[in-house]
Amino acid sequence: TRHPQAIGQIIWCIAHSLWIGTSFTLVTSFGLICHHLFAIWHGDRRLEFKFGDEFRKFRQVTSIIPFLAILDGRQEFKFSEYFKLSQIGILVAIVVIWSSHRYINIAVTTFNSSFLSEFFDWQFKLIT
Repeated sequence: TRHPQAIGQIIWCIAHSLWIGTSFTLVTSFGLICHHLFAIWHGDRRLEFKFGDEFRKFRQVTSIIPFLAILDGRQEFKFSEYFKLSQIGILVAIVVIWSSHRYINIAVTTFNSSFLSEFFDWQFKLIT
């Protein structure tokens, strides 16, 4: 997709609207989805203005909808792009963070009984 962040945020809005389901969530998500659709249109328009024919060629072999260009045969899926050292680092970070969830309560209890808790509590008393 040419706009992965916008597509991801549109999916996020739909999921949260379905999950929460309040009128506020629906209205907010509708507004955000409209914002992202405008950003996709405006981004493509701006890039076409800036790069002209080069962007038009790029637009012909890509798509806004994820994986559509691969399904249409305009692009091919290359597994080698996903087997890089940085991807392994991301995978290790996800496993470490996911497996550390069970220690969150221990960390909170330890923090709350430390001098840092009193220090930050003192800082917030000055603000309020």
